[in-house]
Amino acid sequence: MEDDQYKELIPFLKEDDQYKELIPFLKEHGLRITPQRLIIIKTIMSLKGHPTVDDIHREIPYISVATIYNNIKLFVKLNILKELPYGNGFSKYELHNSNHYHVICETCGAIVDFNYPSLVEIEQIVRKLTNFYIRTHQFEIYGECTVCQADK
Repeated sequence: MEDDQYKELIPFLKEDDQYKELIPFLKEHGLRITPQRLIIIKTIMSLKGHPTVDDIHREIPYISVATIYNNIKLFVKLNILKELPYGNGFSKYELHNSNHYHVICETCGAIVDFNYPSLVEIEQIVRKLTNFYIRTHQFEIYGECTVCQADK
């Protein structure tokens, strides 16, 4: 780490090596491995659910919102993160490391992951029907979560 102001964060970064798998990938794409970049991705990995930029900033307030936002946009472009745009002009983010689907509360914006293996078969069917090369697909269900239902 080259920035002295981040030296106290080195123990935080050493707690879990999962984020280190991204270092060669970032280097291959000509990106500098900065302390801020590593802290941002490690924070996203440690947060439960689907954080917004504001959620991430609350965890690491010593890094500017602009730096967080710019790095997140870069991670989305590199397919490290998946952007989940949901109403009111804000997005939530998740690691782009597993195929799963979302059920989204239209009232509070809560997102719950679920798996349903049969949906993967849809890609094969669509490929046969259309001759498309299928990169990915997206499937979301909208409704009202139990918390919002109970509030009525």
